[in-house]
Amino acid sequence: MMGTDFWSHTIWFILLGITTIIELVIIFFNVKQRRPVFALYLTVSGMTFLFEMMILSVLKAYTYYPKLVPNSPPDDSIAGNLFSQFSVSATALLLASLKLKHYWYLVFALLYGLIEELFKALGVYEQNWYRTWMTVVFLTFFFWIVKHAYRICFTRLKGVLWYLAIFLGLLTLHQNTLVWVLRITGIQKFSEHLLPDKQHSLILLSSLYMLILGSLIILIYFAGIKWKWKIAVIVFLYMLHYFAMKLELINYKEGWFWVSTSISIWGMYFYTYILDKLYSSRVEVERSKLG
Repeated sequence: MMGTDFWSHTIWFILLGITTIIELVIIFFNVKQRRPVFALYLTVSGMTFLFEMMILSVLKAYTYYPKLVPNSPPDDSIAGNLFSQFSVSATALLLASLKLKHYWYLVFALLYGLIEELFKALGVYEQNWYRTWMTVVFLTFFFWIVKHAYRICFTRLKGVLWYLAIFLGLLTLHQNTLVWVLRITGIQKFSEHLLPDKQHSLILLSSLYMLILGSLIILIYFAGIKWKWKIAVIVFLYMLHYFAMKLELINYKEGWFWVSTSISIWGMYFYTYILDKLYSSRVEVERSKLG
């Protein structure tokens, strides 16, 4: 049976998740190139994740209380952030794909402001130094950025922009489906003692981990080198994980080092492959057709 926490806290995030699904259905119903649009959604979600982790975990602007991971308040807040992350990303892509006028950016930004105030009143979200008007301003600008990201995706996504899009997509996939899951299950955790602030320590190590692992995997995937050199780099990554364990920068559940490390490394490579194929399926169109 669902407890009181579900009906008082979790249900509101579930409803936000349902609206996200509805928006995605509308998007994919209206676009012709669904696979690259899905890849772009993952990239946009990575942008949102990067921003929200900065102000949520580093600057401690606000806190979510979805009561999904009640035994770990930081992870519970991150769980709430995921609903927000995927929701605003879907809205941004909806505005871009439907080519809605700019005043709709402000309308939806204000709507999110109202949702934020509702969540405050319900006690499922708490602001520290952050204020709701900031959400309205940030989202209006964010929607504008995604509009141009949508245009670039189908007109001139190449070179540095291509690799950046892949990396941001990896941020969404790898951090949310592997790193965070391994953490909350206790299989693989980053040290909380590198910095005086436990949460800052986790964010720093997690960021460095994503930057090193993601960059090297992208490099060997797109460099066109032979598999023997790819394997050499992957062996090097296993060694880095081993040294990180010995230095207690990463802590593993007993007996899980090889399994966890393999999931992380090969999962990153697999996700790079998926994003590459999704983006590669796009057909370039004239800029004028995208508005």
